[in-house]
Amino acid sequence: MNGGEFFIQGPSIDGFIAKVLSVLEQEPDIRKRLAGLRGPFQELLENQSWLPEPYRQINPNSGMGGGIASWLLYQNSDRDLSLFSLVVPPGVTTPIHNHLAWGLVGLYQGQQEEEEFEVEQHGHFHPGEHVRMNRRFLRVLTPGEFYELIPPYNDVHRVKTISAEPSISLHLLANDTGCVIRQKFDEATGRVDAFRSGWSNKPCLE
Repeated sequence: MNGGEFFIQGPSIDGFIAKVLSVLEQEPDIRKRLAGLRGPFQELLENQSWLPEPYRQINPNSGMGGGIASWLLYQNSDRDLSLFSLVVPPGVTTPIHNHLAWGLVGLYQGQQEEEEFEVEQHGHFHPGEHVRMNRRFLRVLTPGEFYELIPPYNDVHRVKTISAEPSISLHLLANDTGCVIRQKFDEATGRVDAFRSGWSNKPCLE
């Protein structure tokens, strides 16, 4: 219908992806694309009925560690657009990491504490190198709240679940987030390491 691969079915996700693809087709400018997607993304975050229970669960074999799950919900055929749910167990913190894609990130369930970092930008990061990191701010996200992601401005962060239940955030990002080689950062030393988070429900193509 819309091209690509749906990992769950239902009118809510079908309608959302149809709106996303329409906006992307009509608008080449990233900021205008994001503006056009804010309303549909807000509706998806506020609808608690469409996300099946298996896609709300943690993953003991997580590529990010700590039982953090990345459930792929939809991906287009070019693998440059992915919608997924990130499930973080209570008390667990993700590594400091980047995304390498523009998009929207919002909270669907639970509460998250997010720390955003400014990283000295100098082209491509190389594993083993050290960069200068500055903490930009700390904020708490509650269900329904979301923000725009526009690298490199706000692409590096870590999140921690501060609710008694797992936190679930929805990500609509313009890449194959689970399979691209991204970077994680050590706050104390600024060391950069390559990592691939993987998808909890789909293997990466080698």
